[in-house]
Amino acid sequence: MRIILCGYIVGYPLGGMTWHHLNYILGMEQLGHEVVFYEDSGQWLWPYNPVDNTSSEDPSYGIDYLNRTFAEEGVRGRWCYYSELQNRYYGMDRREWIDQLTGADVLISVSGITPWREEFARVKRTCVIDTDPVFTQLRMLHDQAFLDYYKRFDRIATFGRLIGTSDSPLPTNGIRWIGTNQPIAMDHWPKVPMPTGSAFSTVGKWEHSSDRHFEYNGQTYASSKGLEWMKLLELPRHTGWTLEMAMASMPIETEKLFESHGWRLTDATRASISTQAYRTFIQSRAGELTVAKQIYAGLPSGWFSDRSAAFLASGRPVVTQSSGFEHWLPTGNGLFSFSTLEQAAEALETIATGPHPPRRCCL
Repeated sequence: MRIILCGYIVGYPLGGMTWHHLNYILGMEQLGHEVVFYEDSGQWLWPYNPVDNTSSEDPSYGIDYLNRTFAEEGVRGRWCYYSELQNRYYGMDRREWIDQLTGADVLISVSGITPWREEFARVKRTCVIDTDPVFTQLRMLHDQAFLDYYKRFDRIATFGRLIGTSDSPLPTNGIRWIGTNQPIAMDHWPKVPMPTGSAFSTVGKWEHSSDRHFEYNGQTYASSKGLEWMKLLELPRHTGWTLEMAMASMPIETEKLFESHGWRLTDATRASISTQAYRTFIQSRAGELTVAKQIYAGLPSGWFSDRSAAFLASGRPVVTQSSGFEHWLPTGNGLFSFSTLEQAAEALETIATGPHPPRRCCL
């Protein structure tokens, strides 16, 4: 098939987000499909430059990053970036882009961030993947334009595999949600020996903007990991593992608080400045210890992190906060779900005393 895979790499050129899309592209190419990557700034996605921490209409950093990354990771297909901010196409001109669209078998919008364009009607079938469940379903209750956007696609999938079942309280908004999850291009995530003295770690963002917080059934749910991390502040005192985190936007005073309780902190941007840096970060750790955003933990959808999937693919155990994924993923042997500090400590101890434990750090 010819597949148009829509997402954003130029606009947010960091390793973790890039792998979120690369795993689709590389996996589909390995299956023999022709894949064209398409990105569209719309009116609001100002390209981000992580080196100087600025955003502007200039996509030159992101364009260079995309070209370099596709070459390094062996992407065969072509790409097109349309900057509505500049009214300019990159990678191919508009005529070439329309030629690629015409007669394509399927267009897939990953994360539903790509603006709907009338020329998409040239594709035989369209699909959108909701990769941020809970937020998506709650926003639809108050944002008709957002709901209408999703309904323009022929099929609608979600990482919230429990949505529409009795195991999730979330509204379906009249949509037949197709459960799916992040693919992993296994050839690019080989199991590698673990360095001595590795820590349980993760990389992410401490806090998201308040416009991503929602009230549902009389309770407010925040798109925040910080609120959940605070519940694990004392965890280093309950385990022999070294615990580490790389959290963007973590307040300085909070960093000092966590360090005083035995946590090791490292730079999130450096850990994700490229796809190779991100992969190295994951494969040089003993495993992942992480929390979910409060909105995920409070309203189970069955969501599972694409970062956690990369840890597992690399042969690393994962200890992660429950979001309902344990309803469809087996846990207790390599993957552990927790809701309390005590359960997280117990999972770490199980890994340390298991039949083939990773080499533990010495405190």
